[in-house]
Amino acid sequence: MNYLKITDSLKKEVEPKLKDYFPGRYYKTETNHYHDNRFIQLETILHDIDIHYEYYQGYVELHLEGKFSGYEYNTIWRELVEESYQHQELSWHRWGNRNQGRCRINITIQSADDIIKCFEKISKIFDPVLSPLSAEHGDAEIIMQQMENLESLPPADSMQVEKLTYGILKIKDLPFNNFIIPEYQRPYKWGVKNVNQLINDLLYFKDSEEYRLGTLVLHENNIVDGQQRIVTLSLLLYELFNKKEIRAKNPYQEVQDRIKTFCKRTEFTNEHSIGHVRENLTAIEDRLDDLDDNFLDFLLNKCQFVVVRLPEISEAFQFFDSQNARGKDLEPHDLLKAFHLREIKKLSEKDSDNITKWQDLDPQRLVELFLTLYRVKRWAKNNSGKEFTKDNIDAFKGISLEDKRYPFYMQQIICHFFSSFYANEPYRKIDQSKMEFPFQIDQICINGSRFFDMIRYYDALYNKIIDENEYKNYDSTEDEKSAYKIIRMLNNYSNRNRTGDTYVRQLFNCLLIYYVDRFGFAEINKVVRKIFRYAYQIRLIHYSVQLPTIDNSATSGIMFKTIRDAQSPYDIINLMTPQIGSLASNADTQIKQLYF
Repeated sequence: MNYLKITDSLKKEVEPKLKDYFPGRYYKTETNHYHDNRFIQLETILHDIDIHYEYYQGYVELHLEGKFSGYEYNTIWRELVEESYQHQELSWHRWGNRNQGRCRINITIQSADDIIKCFEKISKIFDPVLSPLSAEHGDAEIIMQQMENLESLPPADSMQVEKLTYGILKIKDLPFNNFIIPEYQRPYKWGVKNVNQLINDLLYFKDSEEYRLGTLVLHENNIVDGQQRIVTLSLLLYELFNKKEIRAKNPYQEVQDRIKTFCKRTEFTNEHSIGHVRENLTAIEDRLDDLDDNFLDFLLNKCQFVVVRLPEISEAFQFFDSQNARGKDLEPHDLLKAFHLREIKKLSEKDSDNITKWQDLDPQRLVELFLTLYRVKRWAKNNSGKEFTKDNIDAFKGISLEDKRYPFYMQQIICHFFSSFYANEPYRKIDQSKMEFPFQIDQICINGSRFFDMIRYYDALYNKIIDENEYKNYDSTEDEKSAYKIIRMLNNYSNRNRTGDTYVRQLFNCLLIYYVDRFGFAEINKVVRKIFRYAYQIRLIHYSVQLPTIDNSATSGIMFKTIRDAQSPYDIINLMTPQIGSLASNADTQIKQLYF
């Protein structure tokens, strides 16, 4: 192919221009490879070399590599693709793991000036798309830039991890034997797809001089961020070291010993974590034929982590927050867990118990619980509450006990200290009496330990309101539309999994938990009938029910406001529900029977 080759003379001509035209940006010219593999790289506005502009084989392109080639960054990729449609001179091509992993500006390059002009043109197109993300990099990005300029650290066996602030470590130098997965960590969630993706990435880049695997954030020896990759790498290395051909001539005995120590001392109790470990070991075994001693050499000697160790756990979680605000695949509740753990100055036995119970919850259950609580908070104030994302987590951040005291939240502060004092009195060991903090969904949250108390409390309450057996004591043979019979029907009718039916059930659950949160099970048969008629009339009259339908009903209706302002259950019971006209042709028979 005939194109402008990258030579030492071109490098000398281009680099001063890059420095002038793009001050403060990292750039790199590679002239030591064969001509077809040479390149000139320039950072984007993100200052993250995993996404960069590059002159390569005659064209200037945008490249998505490293973490940006993974599915976790699909949102960014889609925005870039959408922007490219506005520019006829751009075209997408396969790169790494993506069919559209590099975007080329189709302009012939004949000189150093052409390269600079194309860098200018492509950066003016894509930098504005990436600019909102750059604001989220913050202090974490400054640390990352400092790390790029560090010399390699000494091997792990000759350095104290306790003294490490930040640096770049090869996999062979990571002190696996010292790493601890603390109790507050979320479960091990990587599955077979993630493992195969990681192996594919390593195989693709195995001829590179170095390959960055991401950031490892530590507090002392506790892994705050990076658990998924560290555990997966330990499983991969464990299987590689046990491969017969490698075991026979293993020059990495010390690394193997560290891996064995880490695997032995890391015991998962969460069933999902244990299941993922087993499945991933099997997946790795299935790939061992593709992985030889050259692959092991690359993994240990060329693959690296940026390691950040911060002396205070609050700083570690703050760094964790800033890293994950950049788009990593974390659920909003994971970010909230990190925030509230940071608010706990010293973990108590009760805190550890709450965190363990959190870990044992099905991740999808946590998603469902937080979505329900978030919607109640929003709908009670007639605000939209369609989705709960990381942009909405402030709804579950409240007051800190160390904050300045304002009159409007003194009620929560008094309740906090009184209930804590009551629970810790010596008499409680005798009378076994308990006093829960008087949580209310729409009240301000107390940060730290009380947040985990609150989630434990509402997880139990959510279980109650959807379990038909909780209503048996209020049932009677004379009452054909008792709470027990309604909940049992909603849990079992054949059409309950239709999309529209699931949305209506979510509305019903939000109303029910909001009521029970305020009034308990008082007059529960009458209230459940009222809430059922209010929610399911939407399902009966609409052929298709979508999320906006439910959201509009919740925000424009009066049921949430009535529960919020009610002084007694009869304020809800006496509420008039809308009259139904004609029914949709797909109205469910069982719903109709209980409704009319």
